[in-house]
Amino acid sequence: MRKFRKITSLLILLILVSSCDKKQTELEFEKSVMTEIFPSLIESTCIDCRVLFMRPPLGKSIYDKNDNYIGSDTSNIKTERENWEREEAKIKNDTSKIIFAFDSKIKRNRENAEEDFEKHFSGAKIFESKKEQNLEYDFDFKKIKIKNKFVLKNISEFPKERGEIWKTKYNFIFSGVVFFTRIQFDKDKKFGILDGGFVCGRLCGQGSRIYIKKINNKWVIDKAEGTWVS
Repeated sequence: MRKFRKITSLLILLILVSSCDKKQTELEFEKSVMTEIFPSLIESTCIDCRVLFMRPPLGKSIYDKNDNYIGSDTSNIKTERENWEREEAKIKNDTSKIIFAFDSKIKRNRENAEEDFEKHFSGAKIFESKKEQNLEYDFDFKKIKIKNKFVLKNISEFPKERGEIWKTKYNFIFSGVVFFTRIQFDKDKKFGILDGGFVCGRLCGQGSRIYIKKINNKWVIDKAEGTWVS
């Protein structure tokens, strides 16, 4: 009887250990990494458009009688520069929340990143699991804390008609649309790569190829390289 109890206890212990040691699926792992790295991605990608649209003064353009540009009048450049710096400081010190539209459907990257991945991570190769070939997934971003004054709203809350998102007047400071692709990893899951972008108008925006890696059991951005600008 005592022997039977010992065997039973051992079996229960093995079941508990095996259940606790249940491995994450590829998709669950990717979601956990995206959740961890997400605040850093937002901080490095999003821009307060009020600052972005404030071009530093370069002087008043001068044209000849045929409307050909011949130079700039910089006689008032000091005053203009001081005014510009004051306005910029005012915006940066403003504690108002800056709102960004974000698409919670994270899609697979349509661009081939294998060559860049191998080059950046010294021969490491992207590993594609044959078990999971999901094209996209829904990312629950609303509970993730962003350190600065940036706030994300689901893009579904904004006008869907083409171009209307930029024409609409909001009762908050709307700064643009931010997006990221799914993360691709190496086989040992030490390195990752994804693309991200920020759009601030019909012909305004920029994109980056973002390299991430695991250091001391924590995922960090290793480098972000610009891939396009408009």
